This record gives sequence, C-alpha cells and structure tokens, in this order.
Amino acid sequence: MVSLSPCRPGRHRCVARAIACNWRQQGCTIVRAALMMTVLAVVLSGCSTTAPTVAQAPVLPSSYGPGAARDVPRNAEAWWRQFHDPVLERLVAEARRQNLSIAEAQARLRAAYAQASTASALFLPTVDGSGQAVAANSRKTIDDTLHRPVMAGLDMSWDVGLFGLAEHSARAANADASIAQENLEAVRIVVTADVAAAYIGLRSAQHQTELTTTRVISLQRRVRLSRVRTQTGLALPGEEADGVAALEETRSELARLQSRVVEHQQQIATLLGTSAPDPTLLRNGPQPNAKDVPAVGHPADLLRARPDVRAAEQRVLRASAEVGIAQAELYPRLRLGGTIGIGGPTNGSLMRLAGGPSLQIPLFDYGRRKALFHARRALLDEALAAYRQTVLVAYQQASTAFAAWRAARASEARQASAIQALRRRDHQMRVLKREGLADARQFSEADSGWLDGQQRLVLARENEALALVALYKALGAATLQGEARGRR
Repeated sequence: MVSLSPCRPGRHRCVARAIACNWRQQGCTIVRAALMMTVLAVVLSGCSTTAPTVAQAPVLPSSYGPGAARDVPRNAEAWWRQFHDPVLERLVAEARRQNLSIAEAQARLRAAYAQASTASALFLPTVDGSGQAVAANSRKTIDDTLHRPVMAGLDMSWDVGLFGLAEHSARAANADASIAQENLEAVRIVVTADVAAAYIGLRSAQHQTELTTTRVISLQRRVRLSRVRTQTGLALPGEEADGVAALEETRSELARLQSRVVEHQQQIATLLGTSAPDPTLLRNGPQPNAKDVPAVGHPADLLRARPDVRAAEQRVLRASAEVGIAQAELYPRLRLGGTIGIGGPTNGSLMRLAGGPSLQIPLFDYGRRKALFHARRALLDEALAAYRQTVLVAYQQASTAFAAWRAARASEARQASAIQALRRRDHQMRVLKREGLADARQFSEADSGWLDGQQRLVLARENEALALVALYKALGAATLQGEARGRR
C-alpha cells in the first residue's frame, strides 16, 4: 500500500519559521565560502603560463625576378576583368554564387564559427533544474512535512579555467574558425582560376576547330588536285597518297578538338553547380587576351595575400594554444558547485542549501599529462616549420608562374609577328594567282602555311592567358570588396 501523509494546516507557520531559520544559518556560511572561492578563482583564472607563439617568416627577395616592377603596388582585385570579356566575368560571378565546393566551405565556416562562439561557454557558470518524487510501500503514515518524499531544486556549477585554460581554449577555437575562413578563400581562388582556365581553353578549342575545319576543306581540294595531276602524269603516284594521309590525320585532329570543346563546356557547367552547359558557350566567341602587365607587387605580400600562408600562421597559433591547454592540465583544476531546493532526507528543514569547491589534482596520471605537454610542444615546432615551408613554396610558385608568364608573353609576341609576315605572303600569293603566275598547288601550300601560323598563334594566346591565370592563382588573388565586407 502506498501512503503519502497530508500536510496539517496548523503547522504551516512552524514550518515557515524553521525554513527561514535554517536558511539564515546555512546560507551565511555557504555564501561567505562561495565568495572567497569566487575571488580566488577569478584571480587564478588570469594566470596564463604560455604566451601565444608568433610565426617568423623566412626572408624573401625584393622582387619576383627580371621584368617585375618593384614600385608598382599589388593589384589582384577582380583580375579576370583584365581580359575584358563580359561572358567570362558573368561566369565567374555565377560560379562564386553557385559553386558547390564554395558552398561546402561556407558550411564548414559556419560550423567553425558556431563552435568558436561556444568555446568560452565551457568555463561559465551553469544552472540545472532537477526534481524527484519517491513513493514507497509502508504501513506507517508519515505526518512530518519536513520528510515528505519529494525533492526539487537547482544545481549550479562553475568549472573555473585556471592557469590560462579558458583563454587558450578560446584561442584554439578562434584559430580553427580562422583556418576555415582561409580555406573558404582558397576554394574561391581555385574555383575562379578553374573557371577562367576552362573558358580560355574552350575559346581556344573553338578557334582551333574553325581553323582545322578550314584545313580539312583545303586538304580535300588538294587531294582532288593531286588525283588530277597523277592521272595526267604531272605528279608522282605517291602525291595523292600523301594528301589522303594528311587529310585523315587532320580529320582525327578535328574530332579531338570537338571533343575538347564539349569537355570544357561541361567542366564550366560543373563549376557553376549545374549539369547543363551555358547556352552562350555553344557559340564561338573571341579568344581572351590580356595585354596589360600584371601588378604583382612584392613577394612579401604573399604573407597576407595567400590564404594557405595565412592558414599556416593560424595553425601555429592553434598549436601554441594547445600547448597552453596541455600546460594548464598539469595544475589543479577548480570546480565550484552548489544546490538549492526542497525535500531530502534532512532533519529539521524543508529546504536544502549546499555547496562548496571541488579541487582536482593530477597525481597518478601526471606522467601522461606531462607527455602530452611535450607532444604538443613538438607539434608546435612542426607547425612553425610547416609555416616557413608554406611561405617558401608560395614564393617558388609565384616566381615560377611569373617567369612562365613572361616566356608565354614573348612567345605570343613572336607568333603575332610571324602572322604579319604570313599575311603579307598570302596577299602576294593571291595577287600572283590572279595574274596567272601561280598554280593551284602553290596557292594550296601557301594557304596551308597560313593556317599553320594561325593555329600557332591561337595556341600561343591560350598559353599566355593560362599563364596569367596561374600567376594570379599563385599570387593569392584577392576577393571582391563586397565579399570581403561579407566576412565575419
């Protein structure tokens, strides 16, 4: 039989006086002790034994090499606009909004910010509510109100982050958020460069397809001419066979170029977060060609421009914070706790008020914590070495890309000069043919040479444009101002 005794109305005033008296007696003692421990915790929480480690970059040259202007300020803002191609600018804008790799990096950044915002909450006071009702089989009726089997109250605790534990935990979380931000910026740079490179390759393949189609038509005429010359005895028997072989080889090249066009169209669609190619890319367009000399700035700008360098610097700060956390774990850990509520197996009071400090001292696992501290110190040394290596690799990539761009630019200039000479030769050959001073075979050979020169110029312009894209990618191209303002 379950029996719960009712409360007698006549005893309410006595119970209230008992509660008030017990509250004053217990509360004064606990409050004084809590105040003393709180003051002590606040004082000790400011004791940090490890200062943040600052990464030192290696010494870099003053310029990227011959031809790099030293006094021109760095300008990598919206570098793709140097091609003066509205289609490319639209594709880049759409990719920055719709690319799924960027969306993944943005989600990781939001998660990192959320985790960083809760890092300091680990060392703030917490309050939890609890309640309990107990029923028991008993033949005896319980009339004492102070011993009713009902308990409810609030439990409070505070894990004090002593010896810089709270400070270093916050630094580590903030460093993780900064690394996520730099990873997002790195993804933006890669996606922008990939869109530009795919677009440049597409336009080049389309121009080569046009030239190769013209070459196929020219070779067909040449094969027919060789057949006639062979039948009339004006050419050797192998001349027609050579023409047919060249025609079939050109047809194979045309098929490869057409496949390359489709490949680049689909690559751009994927970068834009869709499966259908952009309709404007199905038509041929002008080949991107930037004539301006890029403002590369100084190699020291890489320390602030390249997101991988900035991320490596944040990894040093995170490793330094983890060293501080491991060092704080070597010392005692203080936790303040308390509870206030009603009920419980106490005599003489319906209210219960309890609290006090809890001190955790590492004794038997001190060796493990010491080993963890030394391991974190070694990881800090690794992060420092990785930062310096990242800086050197960044300079190597930037200087190599600048040299490759200079070589590609010089090659494009030479091919443009060669085209001028071929254009004059083509004009002279047309005049000779009109006057009857050149036969069809000579005109066909001259036309083939003109097409070869045009093909080489298209390839040279593609290489120069791709070298420029690689250069800005190596420089760590800056984000747009709107996107920079959108950062947290």
